[in-house]
Amino acid sequence: MKYDLIVIGGGPGGYPAALYAAKNGYRTILFEQGELGGTCLNRGCIPTKALLHGTELIREVRSSALFTSEPQTDTAALFSKKDSVVETLRNGIGTSLTGAKVEVVNGRAMITGPGTVVCGTEQYEAEHILVAAGAKPAVLKIEGASLPGVVTSDMLFADMPEKIGKLVIIGGGVIGCEIASIYSELGTEVTILEYQPYLLPLLDREIGRNLQLILKKRNVNVQCGAEVLRIFAEEGLKCTYRTKGKETDVPADMVLLCTGRRADTQGLFADTLDVKTDRGIVTDENFETSVKGIYAVGDVISRTAGLAHAATAQGIRAVAHMLGKNAPADTAVIPSCVYTSPEIGCVGLTQEEAAARGMQVRTKKVTTYSNARSMITDAERGFVKIVYREDGLLVGAQLMCERASDLIAIFADAIVQGLSVQQMARVIYPHPSFSETVGEVLEAAAQELI
Repeated sequence: MKYDLIVIGGGPGGYPAALYAAKNGYRTILFEQGELGGTCLNRGCIPTKALLHGTELIREVRSSALFTSEPQTDTAALFSKKDSVVETLRNGIGTSLTGAKVEVVNGRAMITGPGTVVCGTEQYEAEHILVAAGAKPAVLKIEGASLPGVVTSDMLFADMPEKIGKLVIIGGGVIGCEIASIYSELGTEVTILEYQPYLLPLLDREIGRNLQLILKKRNVNVQCGAEVLRIFAEEGLKCTYRTKGKETDVPADMVLLCTGRRADTQGLFADTLDVKTDRGIVTDENFETSVKGIYAVGDVISRTAGLAHAATAQGIRAVAHMLGKNAPADTAVIPSCVYTSPEIGCVGLTQEEAAARGMQVRTKKVTTYSNARSMITDAERGFVKIVYREDGLLVGAQLMCERASDLIAIFADAIVQGLSVQQMARVIYPHPSFSETVGEVLEAAAQELI
């Protein structure tokens, strides 16, 4: 069975690439051993955001002076809505692939050589192969990590409980903070144990420290600088951690391991196929591997952003290279978002990252305290911060405010287009809106450069 393109993985790195290839005339086949949509749709981005939306509504009602009694929450309806959104989107992917005449095979595929893939007893051939096999949770070697009730994020979403009495989350990254935000609003006693000095350690440190204050105000027990020593069974579960030389036990009904993810390359390549790897598959700027004709994108590659939209852009760029076309998107500028409340959005360089590259930069920060729309919605403390060169060229932005996941696109666009803060400051933003803070920080920066 011969094709122009074989895609392995039906997540955000694989299925958009398959659609793009098919629409450009490639006979395409896609292999997915699980469900279409991959981790993002089924065990990550989408179910998490669906639950966050619902629990944010609960929090707003509880904290609003307009309501005189505690809201009665239909938790079953919340989780049912999550399932409905996931199923609708998954069915939509299948319909799109069918409409584009992409053949879909449910099974695990192995690449046995350049242009050759085996699935079950069948062999498939294609001029190009695109690997978008994703990642799986990375589990640290912690004593007791295999006990019943100790789960990874994949395990949690496979059988997600509506109620948890006490939840300990090991890891204060994006997944850990979002899960903590969900369950704390559902009445769970949540503890986050983060080894680094602040939450979200891969982002600007001011963001992590602000989020820590907000979560603590919402009764989440946040312990940063915490070294987890062991998990053990005693009246349920207990987790022992050490901070500042002192050991503490915290009880749990469930322990969630959120200690990162690693490329899922197990069983992907035959032993005779030598594809270069380094904590994931190594690729060039067009996402071609060390074996000509085999490409890889998304979480399965080395030094990836680990984001669904990054995987999509990479997959389409890889197919464009196969087709001899220019890449439609700049895959070097990838915005990242955290859907806590307030939301977080980042793109480009932080001040520390710019300094490490030897760049002379300035920063400007504006808080949202005086923003009319933020006052109207009783929004939490927030800010918009930008990083720019001495000549005004924007190189980065960090937002922690309402609608940050939408507003960050303004700065991503500006970085791709090579705009300065002076040029950006010419835009008029509507009033009242959350976006006014963007105009405010740009105007303040531009004034200082006059």
